[in-house]
Amino acid sequence: MRDQKPSKRNLETVSLFVVALLVGAVGLYTSNNGFIVAGAIFLLVGFIMAINRKR
Repeated sequence: MRDQKPSKRNLETVSLFVVALLVGAVGLYTSNNGFIVAGAIFLLVGFIMAINRKR
């Protein structure tokens, strides 16, 4: 992934955060704990990707 442009890598990370927020919002709206956990997992993966991109 070193050959990608920095803007494209940033867009991938931001889109993962958007997915995490949407999945978490659906979980909160429907009171479904599975969606809340899935949103938290997406958020955690997004943070890990953001940290790896900074290096």
